[in-house]
Amino acid sequence: MRFFLTAILLLTIALSCRKAIEKPTWDVDVIAPLVNTTLNINQLLPSTVLETNSDSSLKIVYSTDIFDIDVDSLFKIPDTTITEIYTVPINLIAAPGDAFYSNDEERLLGVSNGVELNYASIESGFIEIEVFNDIREKVLVTYKILSATKFGDTLTLTELIDAGTSFQPGYLKKRIDISNYDLNLTGINGNKTNTLVTKAVASVDTNGSTVNINIGQKLKYINTLKDVVPYYVKGYFGSQNYRFGPETTNFKVFDRIIDGTIDIEDVDVNLSFENGIGVDAQLIINQLKTVNTKNGAQASLSHSIIGSPININRSTETNSIPEVNYTSYFNQLITSNSNIDNLIELFPNELLYDINLLINPFGNISGSNDFVYKKHPLKTKLNVEFPLSFVANNLTLIDTVDFNLEKNSSDKIIEGTLFIYANNGYPFDATLGLELLDENSNPIKSLPISNYIASATVDANLKVSSKTESVLAIPLSRIDIDDLYRSKKIIIKTAFNTTAKPQFVKIYENYNISIKMVGDFAYQIN
Repeated sequence: MRFFLTAILLLTIALSCRKAIEKPTWDVDVIAPLVNTTLNINQLLPSTVLETNSDSSLKIVYSTDIFDIDVDSLFKIPDTTITEIYTVPINLIAAPGDAFYSNDEERLLGVSNGVELNYASIESGFIEIEVFNDIREKVLVTYKILSATKFGDTLTLTELIDAGTSFQPGYLKKRIDISNYDLNLTGINGNKTNTLVTKAVASVDTNGSTVNINIGQKLKYINTLKDVVPYYVKGYFGSQNYRFGPETTNFKVFDRIIDGTIDIEDVDVNLSFENGIGVDAQLIINQLKTVNTKNGAQASLSHSIIGSPININRSTETNSIPEVNYTSYFNQLITSNSNIDNLIELFPNELLYDINLLINPFGNISGSNDFVYKKHPLKTKLNVEFPLSFVANNLTLIDTVDFNLEKNSSDKIIEGTLFIYANNGYPFDATLGLELLDENSNPIKSLPISNYIASATVDANLKVSSKTESVLAIPLSRIDIDDLYRSKKIIIKTAFNTTAKPQFVKIYENYNISIKMVGDFAYQIN
């Protein structure tokens, strides 16, 4: 009996010790704030296109260049090589300092498109001059481009070239920057166009010896005009047709909108042509359309301007700064005279144009005094303005927020609910979408949300008088919780709808929607 009691006591002590060393576990409920963000109109539209009206409502004001017609559009001065070879016609004896060759030459520049220039001011470019000497004594060459002056001084190269033979001529190569040079392109007698005048003089080196110059020996000049960019030119540009397009230009207003449609109350678009070129112009717009490359939607402008000639007068020179007085042409496109609203409502990111241009439709009425400055083109612009007053269908704002659910080895979420508190200051109902992203911004999954966010309270003018708070609950499965642990970012998509209020609704600068995301989690604590 005594032995039995002792055994029972030892067993009790052993069991008590085992229980003392086991780690206890229990479940606790914890409410944890996870995300706090505010969405406003800047998530939908860039601030650069938004302006505030006097009543604090917002409007979109955007201007984009369609195309410019400048010097390069009208013609080019191509790289031009001028070769001049002097072959000694008779045997000569030349003493030091004797000039044995002097010649003026006219050389034609191959200006493109039949343009006839009488004057050019050069912004940048080079002349490369090469000289080859067969004569058996050093030769001093002076090479001038009489047509080229800078601050009144003629472009001149004076260099001494080594003696040579027909098999191994003396050689010189020089590169001259002709930036800021003026070119008179009217030739020796001032009655030509596109014509350079050069002067080459060769004499025996004054420090050399008397030399026999034999018949057939040569002095060769190669003058190459390279990479010439004119700042200003004058002449007759011809009566020529140019076509611009079909080409596209960017339309950067709606890049942040990822989904939805709108019906805009009013649109005011000015299509403007501003002519800084000294030519009369006639334009015909064959096509003008907007394109949404994300979904393939496109719309072509329907207006009397399409296919009709537009005459624009030439600009005039001021002989001051700025150098020209622009002439302008404007055409207003509104919802009552066109379908311009359709072009805007598809949220385009490109503008496609196809335009014909005829310059000097009435011939050379300027007397060869057409002109163009590099920085004063013929500009075509589209100026868009419309109030943010619309009917919205699934118009979607998007925001990406950082997210990190700490994972501790001693505790883990076993179940829970994600509560979203949305304080809506927009006069629209909204649906919410959440997409989880990993550390590389790759999508993990979307969390389904069944309820919607109620519209703000509005007054008789459909202006928000007070915000409305909605609470959305998302039950989380064990798989959802594991995905939350993996997530490093959350995309919040808010889609607005005015289907319950089909009237046009203005957007004001203080409108926003604040979203708080709170987790009600059951943790298992070890």
